[in-house]
Amino acid sequence: MPLFSVGHVSDLHSTPVAVGNPIQLLNKRFLGWLSWRLRRRKIHRPAVLEALIEDLAEAAPDHLLVTGDLTNISLEPEFAAARVWLDRLGEPHGVSLVPGNHDAYVAVSHASSWSLWSEFIVSDDGSTLAPGSDPREQFPTLRIRGPLAVVGLCSALPTGAFDASGTLGFAQLNRLEGMLAELATTDLCRVVSIHHPITEGATIARRMLTDALELRELLGRTGAELVVHGHNHRTLSAQIPGPQSPIPVVGVRSASDFGHKPHKRAQYHLYEFERLSDSSGPRFRIVMRTRGYDPATGGFIDEGETELPGSD
Repeated sequence: MPLFSVGHVSDLHSTPVAVGNPIQLLNKRFLGWLSWRLRRRKIHRPAVLEALIEDLAEAAPDHLLVTGDLTNISLEPEFAAARVWLDRLGEPHGVSLVPGNHDAYVAVSHASSWSLWSEFIVSDDGSTLAPGSDPREQFPTLRIRGPLAVVGLCSALPTGAFDASGTLGFAQLNRLEGMLAELATTDLCRVVSIHHPITEGATIARRMLTDALELRELLGRTGAELVVHGHNHRTLSAQIPGPQSPIPVVGVRSASDFGHKPHKRAQYHLYEFERLSDSSGPRFRIVMRTRGYDPATGGFIDEGETELPGSD
């Protein structure tokens, strides 16, 4: 089988924070706006994203995963601005998106926020939400691309000040278990996409996925071939138990960090999936290449390659 390639980017924080009315800051947004003014706008730079888009165009992966945090403080104009970046990353069929906690910084109407990105989120069956529904009800999403079943989870929901945690909730977990169990009967490679990390000790309490344990136990029953996430702005490579063999879990850095701290400098991941013919072992060989931003050249360069442990 020919190799199938997938890019993974996260935490673009691509949108300018233009406050039209000070009343918009009379909530948690004020702290986010202050952080952006004092620090984050110097870190997350449009020039890095321009270099990312150019490099992705040259790498030309068969599909692209975006694991959230396109916005900064969920101002309504940010969602329209982020849509411009999404369109530049690729056609909706070729880009699969899940939202991050900054995309749910405070409660914003679905019509003014995620609905602007719906073509990048919606499942292949085209199912849409009833008016007034919780947008999280559409998750998990399922998009079949080549040999992959891309399963999108939503861990983003509004939280209080100084709280960047996420939650899937019982209903979404229940739907996920049924979906993964059904996919296990196919020959598809199950790739789970989520914003928050799911491994124990991956982050501090106020930034964690509150039901990560429940998700890990679920994956231990159903299996998956790969889990990818963002959120930490750091590289993370770990494994969790699967039904027969470990499931690799990989977190990617922010795609827009200029790199004042080298360990957080922008990167993205390129995965190559190859179906294996030996039915006694892993069904897929997964190789991950890392591309990192180089401030000296203003472009992205190769920063290593690794083969992930085979999963169920």
